[in-house]
Amino acid sequence: MAEKVSNQSLLTWFLQRFSGLFLAFFLFTHINVHHFLHSEGLISFADVNARLTGSFWWQLFYFLFVPFCVFHALNGIWAIIADYRPSKGFSIFTKAAFWIIAIILTAVGTFTLTNLF
Repeated sequence: MAEKVSNQSLLTWFLQRFSGLFLAFFLFTHINVHHFLHSEGLISFADVNARLTGSFWWQLFYFLFVPFCVFHALNGIWAIIADYRPSKGFSIFTKAAFWIIAIILTAVGTFTLTNLF
């Protein structure tokens, strides 16, 4: 039984893979820099703050890391829910809830990062 795939489904499928590739890079970089290459032992707030305030690239790194994480997580959960073919009402409610959650999480992450500088 062949089903028509909407452009929206194709776009979210592509963006899920795209964000996953970036997250693999972000996570690898984050773990290496903060956990393996950190020579003093324990990581302190002062170390993280110094790294973020001292480099535009680290700021950009985390400003991209936050929304990619939020999108990838919520889009992945939505893909699981969509496999069960929810009713139209549940689908609309869930998408609206996910948008609200995404905006809140991205805002909190951005607010946290901007208050570090």
